[in-house]
Amino acid sequence: MASVIDELKIKLAELAGRLEAIHAEAAILEAQRQAFETVITCYDPNFRSSHASSPRRKVSADQNTPTKRVTALLKHRNPRHAALDILRKSDGPLAVAEVAQQFVIQEQLGDMVEGLSSHLTSRFAAILGGLHKQDLVRFEQSSDDGNRRLWAINR
Repeated sequence: MASVIDELKIKLAELAGRLEAIHAEAAILEAQRQAFETVITCYDPNFRSSHASSPRRKVSADQNTPTKRVTALLKHRNPRHAALDILRKSDGPLAVAEVAQQFVIQEQLGDMVEGLSSHLTSRFAAILGGLHKQDLVRFEQSSDDGNRRLWAINR
């Protein structure tokens, strides 16, 4: 099994390298296109590019925020259902962080959530808040410091 994983990692690295090369080539071609348009516009002021610039703002891969990463992780998953299921199966009330942690384990997200625990916890706090408004879950203040909410199914 480990050899299969190693092969997949190598293939992933190859794909990332190819994508990087394609992006670099696209940037070069775009610069060349703009240079041609600039020269043509100097000689023909009425020239309008057939490649109209998009009014949308381009988002680079560097702007991959933690919130967007959490959204991508939750895509095609049902965190509301998972939260209810986790609370149903628990022996007692759980903190939001515990619900998020159980979700990570249940969905086998492992390394994909590295550095996102607080953002994932925040997302589950919002989900539990919505479930509370629907009267599907309830909360009680923790006995240790009274600042934490412990969530349970509203039975």
